[in-house]
Amino acid sequence: MGLLGPGVWAYTRSRDFGGFLRRPDFTNVRFLVNERTAAGLTNTTGMPIITANSDPMPALRAAAETWTAVPSSSVAFAALGLTALDSPAPDGVNIVTFADTPANSSLVGDALAVTRTFLGGPGEIADTDIVFGANVTFSTTLQTGTFDVQSVAVHELGHALGAGHSGLVGASMFFSGQSASKLQGLLTSDDIAFVTEAYPEPGAAGLAFGAISGVVNLNTGGGVRGALVTAIDPATGVAVGTITAVDGSYTIGRIPPGRYYVYAEPMDGPVQGSQLGAAGNGANTVFSTAILGGFGTPTPVAVAAGGAATATLTVDTGDPELNIQGAGVGAPGTSLTLRGGPVGLRPGETVDFAAFGTGLDDLGITDKTITFLGAPITVQPGSLRRGRTSNDRPSIRVLVQVAATASPGVATLVIRSATAASVYSAGVRILPPSPVFSAAGVVSAASYTGGSAAPGEIISIFGVGLGPSVGVQGGLDTAGRLSTAVGDVTVAFNGVRAPLFFVSATQINAQAPLELAGQSSAAVVVSYQGNSSPPATVGITRARPGIFQLAGSSQGVILNQDGSLNGSANPAARGQVVVIFATGQGMLDPPLATGVRAPASPLSSASAVTATFGGAPGRVLFGVMTPGFVGLMQVNAELPADAPTGASVPVSISVAGAASQANVTMAVQ
Repeated sequence: MGLLGPGVWAYTRSRDFGGFLRRPDFTNVRFLVNERTAAGLTNTTGMPIITANSDPMPALRAAAETWTAVPSSSVAFAALGLTALDSPAPDGVNIVTFADTPANSSLVGDALAVTRTFLGGPGEIADTDIVFGANVTFSTTLQTGTFDVQSVAVHELGHALGAGHSGLVGASMFFSGQSASKLQGLLTSDDIAFVTEAYPEPGAAGLAFGAISGVVNLNTGGGVRGALVTAIDPATGVAVGTITAVDGSYTIGRIPPGRYYVYAEPMDGPVQGSQLGAAGNGANTVFSTAILGGFGTPTPVAVAAGGAATATLTVDTGDPELNIQGAGVGAPGTSLTLRGGPVGLRPGETVDFAAFGTGLDDLGITDKTITFLGAPITVQPGSLRRGRTSNDRPSIRVLVQVAATASPGVATLVIRSATAASVYSAGVRILPPSPVFSAAGVVSAASYTGGSAAPGEIISIFGVGLGPSVGVQGGLDTAGRLSTAVGDVTVAFNGVRAPLFFVSATQINAQAPLELAGQSSAAVVVSYQGNSSPPATVGITRARPGIFQLAGSSQGVILNQDGSLNGSANPAARGQVVVIFATGQGMLDPPLATGVRAPASPLSSASAVTATFGGAPGRVLFGVMTPGFVGLMQVNAELPADAPTGASVPVSISVAGAASQANVTMAVQ
């Protein structure tokens, strides 16, 4: 690829001499996954590439969905397909492969994964192939020593869209991944700025964002080449970064409106110029970190929607006295793992926070000179402890409290001495709170009866923090089954993932796995963005029929014989056949697999189905799964000649001796 020239935008975009790289197929990016990608995949030496208890396809789908879900961008990934292709080639086919081939090993080397980009013309991405390393073990369970499939895929799909590596430690596009962590699978404002700039949603994106431009100058004169410049809103934690051009100029684009602190730092670790490709070539690292207005009293820069602000900084030349190179968190008093990547904190928790790096043994550093920008994190007075890492680098450790009201996002650690300062840019991720729900919140999606479930039943889970604030619909995977990972949400019953129809922060609609048959109870766990709820135990019943009803009404979802929707203005006649839609049917004959749409032939029947209308038994023609749907049962029954008439005739069904809810009605004339 070519060199980055003057006028570098926020984040780092890949480019050649034809300009920034961009996909022409951005509204329908289609990837095919090598057909051997499955749990238990091993390399040629027998080492596991994917652990046996993992589910890689939903994780790959969730990674693609992560980029699709950005509302300010028009990027959309198509449903994943399968392919026999296993190695990169300029064939116009985008693939994802874990296959251990000589070509793949040569390409990936010691990396976790590599995205090979083929150009179709100047600046045009024609083909991108993602190769996962065959000498690394991946999982979807955050198993110790493994790397999360979804997080790595989110990063590589960013490259496939034309993103380079980010200078922000907490960004998904940060150059380095972490084992047993999902942090890199969560987009930050920096990642969102990239995809919005490269592929804006028409008519909205440009109006909703502003920009900051300026120059980073040396106090001895001249601009600073290759300085990392970050704008962070201390109130919201929004952080977007860029790299200065040869003359020290920069532009940070696609910033949400707010008041930002702007600072510049050298690429001397944990981010180094070599990790940012051409954008980091020739970077000046011999200067001290500086913030507009000074770290004691930073000067905020106001950014308005559609506006452009200016911030010019002057930095002191010379080797930096302080340089934070890594961090770690853990329970107070326990041993911490320190590394040069992001760390995660949750609202309301109190933990030990440690950092290591050059100059942190300076006695001018106190608990009062350790702060966090962008999140309500406070350092407990008197908690500072000093030490050395295993390779004899100075470290400090303090007790920090995260406010219970902290919003998900990023924060920047700032450490000051009497004469210098260092930052750990967006290196702290505030994670969403763990999902919360109770057994009573696990209900039939039809009857809203709670506390238990039947195998194959469509259920709803109500709670808080269950998923994204904007609801996401589920879809079918390459095998035609309803996906078990949607919007970075999974639901497990006794460890078996449930297919998902819909997920949101307060409600999930799912199918209870048919694998629950014969069990008396199930521990239900909801996971969202790496946070898992405490298990809620629900009973498992043979059948639990529930009839779907129109919203806000006792009227059942029932079709008349002519296919019209039953209701007071459109009643059914005695002797006619009506179709009652329900769920909670339990096991079937012939059986169906979890998440599979019911076929038209053969029809799968529920056991011992009956129907009554106003207490009068109707003749059941059949109670079967509705063709083309997952978990939806239909009962076709003939209204008895002596059925009561009226707009609100009670209707009930039973399956295997279990009756539906009592408050369902229909109209009979």
